[in-house]
Amino acid sequence: MSESESRLRVVFTDLRRAVDDVILKHQITLDELFATIGWLKQVADAGELPSASILFYKTVLKGTAGATYAHPEKDGASHWEMEGPAHRPGAPVLHSPAVLPMRPDEPGEPLIVSGAVRTTTGDPLPGAALEIWQIDANNVYSGMDTSDFEPLNIPNDSTGIPADNLRARIIADADGRYEFRTVMPGTETFGLATDSPLATLTRALQLQGLRPLHIHAIVSADGCLPLTTQIYFDGDPLVASTLEGAIPADAVKTTTRHHDHHARGFDRPYRTLTYDFVLRPTAQGATATPQ
Repeated sequence: MSESESRLRVVFTDLRRAVDDVILKHQITLDELFATIGWLKQVADAGELPSASILFYKTVLKGTAGATYAHPEKDGASHWEMEGPAHRPGAPVLHSPAVLPMRPDEPGEPLIVSGAVRTTTGDPLPGAALEIWQIDANNVYSGMDTSDFEPLNIPNDSTGIPADNLRARIIADADGRYEFRTVMPGTETFGLATDSPLATLTRALQLQGLRPLHIHAIVSADGCLPLTTQIYFDGDPLVASTLEGAIPADAVKTTTRHHDHHARGFDRPYRTLTYDFVLRPTAQGATATPQ
């Protein structure tokens, strides 16, 4: 038996056991089983099988690409999140405190994000790099179009928007602290057609075909494992009703609204948010002797 055949048997056996447990626990009927098979046929007939991957896509990546940041509760590391298709390498390098590249009339409520980058043992990480990108207040990612999100049909027309809008690689200061100015992000959709089988499922589950408000980050520093993560926002109802799976509570941060905007150079009230990124040292970094 080949290695792939052996893995297939092992994985299928575990999957079968898990499904059997659910069937017995909830006393699933034959009518419900056949209704499930009928729904899967509708998904296939509608050409939505590739899009159906969103149900478990993040979980699969969490066990593979995110394995180095599994079980953050054991050492206080920041949670891992998938990178997603909207990442574009080569963003402008800025030193903290920074202002993300944006248009003079950038729509959206101003937001200042600040905090520190440190290790799980509490050591600051001077010069840590934070690659930041986000959707704008009009729900558009810069430098992309709809085809970049396939197989999902996510509308994204960035015509006329600078390619690096709301994208930057920010270098933390000598104490590992960072600050950047941006705007509150808009809402990212999964692009499900309203009459599609997947959209029907989301409505039946009382979920939204939308992603919670978020800001993406890839954080790296010498001697540490790179972290891909996202910042979420307290008070956003989508945090509790996302199709892609649960959002860790420690990833959801509170913003404070300020009205002293003239003193900060804004023409309207702004928000602030504090987020500390906690990285895991590599094996070599953990054993290195401080100089």
